[in-house]
Amino acid sequence: MTKKAQKLAGDQAAQSAAPAPAGDARRTAAAFDPLAPERTRWLADTVGGGGKLAALLGVHASQTSRWATGQERPGARVAPLLIDLEHVLARVRLVWAEPAATTWLTSANAHLEGARPVDALTLRGVGPVLDALDAGAWGSAA
Repeated sequence: MTKKAQKLAGDQAAQSAAPAPAGDARRTAAAFDPLAPERTRWLADTVGGGGKLAALLGVHASQTSRWATGQERPGARVAPLLIDLEHVLARVRLVWAEPAATTWLTSANAHLEGARPVDALTLRGVGPVLDALDAGAWGSAA
């Protein structure tokens, strides 16, 4: 390989290893959420353990343990979902105590066309889930 080709290959490798600039659409690295360990521990305690939290998020059970201890950070796909799940669960607990709050989150919901709120959260975002919560808590007129 020529010196020019080696330099080009080295530059490309360094560029791909460098963090994406702010505003870049590439979201492959772990997300920075300084509250991820506390958020993960609270959610795991609330839903019945790290394994149950992992199942709700669609990740391996060991992931939630590593997030809770700070060994790893949630990835770019899961970090916003953790924040949204915490928000929704906190709102649900304003209406119903445990275990009803977690049951609501994991049960089919007519306002979500039969989807479970946790699945709708993953697929459609927090808006429809909060709308369903409001409709269920305050009646269909909400």
